[in-house]
Amino acid sequence: MRILIIVMAALAGACTADVDGAAAPGDGYILEVRASAAEQTYLITTPDGRVVGARAAEGASALMNDDRARALASDPPPQGELPPEVMSLRLGGFEMNINAEEDDAGGDSGRVAISLGGDDRNIVVNADEGGPGEADDRAYVRITGVDVATVRDFIQDAEELSPEVKAEMLAELGLAAAQ
Repeated sequence: MRILIIVMAALAGACTADVDGAAAPGDGYILEVRASAAEQTYLITTPDGRVVGARAAEGASALMNDDRARALASDPPPQGELPPEVMSLRLGGFEMNINAEEDDAGGDSGRVAISLGGDDRNIVVNADEGGPGEADDRAYVRITGVDVATVRDFIQDAEELSPEVKAEMLAELGLAAAQ
């Protein structure tokens, strides 16, 4: 399923984030992906609060204007009722919660929340299979507390964005040249 692939790619990209305390809490970037079968939206919030966004749909992609990106970043993701918690794991500096319907083992709907090293380093993945087919499937991924290298990887790994839009995003973030 296309959305599940996007969600897993974003989650894998987040795992490279520095979690050893080298960055002060609150200094990291926030990465978001909102995806449906029809379109994907990528949002990056900088430590100083600027938001850069891009949208891809039907084989085309474009950078969002500043106002639209800020408005979308401030909108909470669409959420239905949270399924029951099926697993929770807490270790020193690590917490993971998984919510899903236990009787829907083959389904692709659920929520995974991971906290790494404190409140500022979190990954939240919401996947909603919707009904039959992929037309109403959607996913939301939010990764907080990531470093510049992870932001660059996130943009470069966004397969739905054109190379030109990727370059525009990096330039808007002041990351166009290797730093």
